[in-house]
Amino acid sequence: MKVTVLLRNDHDALKALFNRFTKPADGRNQNGKKELLEEIRREILIHGQMEQEIFYPALSGTASTRAAELVSMAEEEHRSIEKVLHELSAMSGPDKAFEARVSAMMNDVLAHIDKEEEEIFEEARKNISEQRLEELGLEMEQRRKIVTSIAA
Repeated sequence: MKVTVLLRNDHDALKALFNRFTKPADGRNQNGKKELLEEIRREILIHGQMEQEIFYPALSGTASTRAAELVSMAEEEHRSIEKVLHELSAMSGPDKAFEARVSAMMNDVLAHIDKEEEEIFEEARKNISEQRLEELGLEMEQRRKIVTSIAA
């Protein structure tokens, strides 16, 4: 599976988690929201780690200066999102500020996803061969298994 397809699948899974979080809680208490946020946090961190270890270096290693710029911006967005996730883990659930902060974080992640799918993936398709995109996808699948087992 091409790395771009694998990442898009991750993005779709994350959007589904966001939808679960924002749906009215059918009996879900604040602890349920905290647990769901922890699942979101874990998925974002695993996804980001894989991008930073495998996809971004491959893309920034191409001759494209645009690719290097896009990767640099994406890495900055990752750092910002990770900082917010760390802040959220220290907050209590029933707090109005907590809900607002989670909502803002989700908006930031969705904006990052849009930029990645529209600009970064396009740059990858222009500058990385189809075969290499497949290889990167395999590397990422293997890395996900390792990182997920460590995070469990």
